[in-house]
Amino acid sequence: MTAYHFPPLGGGGMLRALKLARYLPACGWRPTVLSADDPAFHLRDPAALDQVDCPVIRAPARRYPSLGRLLGLSASSGAQRSSGGTSPGGGALRARLRRCAARLGDLPDAQRRWARGAAATAVALQHQRPHDLIWTTGPPQSSHLVGLRLKERYAAPWVVDLRDSWTVGPFFEPISGFHRALARRLERRVVEAADALVCVSPSMAELYRRAFPAAADKLSVITNGYDEADFAGLEQLKPEPASIGYAGSFYGPRRPDVFLDALTRLHGEHPALRWRFIGSAGPEAAAAIDDCSAAHPGLLERRGSLPHRAALSELARCAVLLLVIAPQPGAQTVLTGKLFEYLRLGRPILACCPPGDAARLITELNAGNIADPRDPAAVGRALAALLENPPPPVSRCAVEPYERRRLAERTARLFNELVDD
Repeated sequence: MTAYHFPPLGGGGMLRALKLARYLPACGWRPTVLSADDPAFHLRDPAALDQVDCPVIRAPARRYPSLGRLLGLSASSGAQRSSGGTSPGGGALRARLRRCAARLGDLPDAQRRWARGAAATAVALQHQRPHDLIWTTGPPQSSHLVGLRLKERYAAPWVVDLRDSWTVGPFFEPISGFHRALARRLERRVVEAADALVCVSPSMAELYRRAFPAAADKLSVITNGYDEADFAGLEQLKPEPASIGYAGSFYGPRRPDVFLDALTRLHGEHPALRWRFIGSAGPEAAAAIDDCSAAHPGLLERRGSLPHRAALSELARCAVLLLVIAPQPGAQTVLTGKLFEYLRLGRPILACCPPGDAARLITELNAGNIADPRDPAAVGRALAALLENPPPPVSRCAVEPYERRRLAERTARLFNELVDD
């Protein structure tokens, strides 16, 4: 199993690999995990490592000066030259060149350097004790380059696990047409070499069927889920009235602005409203949160980034749980892991999201209200309705298909089919 994000690295990205490593042994598979030694990664959850009893080998995360810095295009050098008389247009050009140079060496992503060392480690491991199957998960998509290296040298079947889409989805932002072509070529090599491709949502699988029709028979869907063991003792925690919880990050197009607008509009009618934010935010999102907090003291409660169990405990104390999916092309494919944990907690969900797999699942289970993520008034109405007339909790049997043990069993069946072939 190759997974960059694995404890002690924290965050939602590590849960899929962690829970597979935890429950695959009961299904007859004994994993060896190849992960990253990345002391600089900002999310930490070392206690989560206690959940697994398997070898975990770590390749060092390698960070070198960017090509832009080596070429004298760093932000500091640009600022110095600007002070010496560079025109605003020249500064904009330099900034664009800096962004391009920084990313040219990072194909498919900034973990490419880690992947080189991890691939060498994986080859040595396979040489020492041949493993029956290779499983790689991304992002970072560089993890799949480790699998590609192994597949080129060994006959073991290879499963590519796509937690997010690569070049065919909404999160790929090439710096040029040339960069797009190189990345698509690299993804095509991975898709063609893999023995199986696993997507986390039906719409993502459909994207890949259209983009790579020759690989349609390799595709399957195994969603994210929740681990029942993580919820032990949380039933006794009572939700605080008018409290709204969110666990995760805001970055890029996923922003809290519209929700914050709706929240402040409702605050006058519901003075007890509180938003509990568990996670991190990029600069623009952080600025919006800071402005709202300053204008409305007491409305926001920041908990920062917490270990997984602590985050679930905070969410269990909330009356409504917030889901935000940015309204961008391909957003219909997003079926984030936190949604399944929200469902297991049984709190009503305020889903600020466009039509897609997440909205469909929430509607099918009557688990909350869907609102246009671009419309503060619609978000406010949806939130007010949940506070005044919340739906009953989703039944346990309706969410049990997404329990991590069951998902591990499905994954093991896929592994067995590949090995038997």
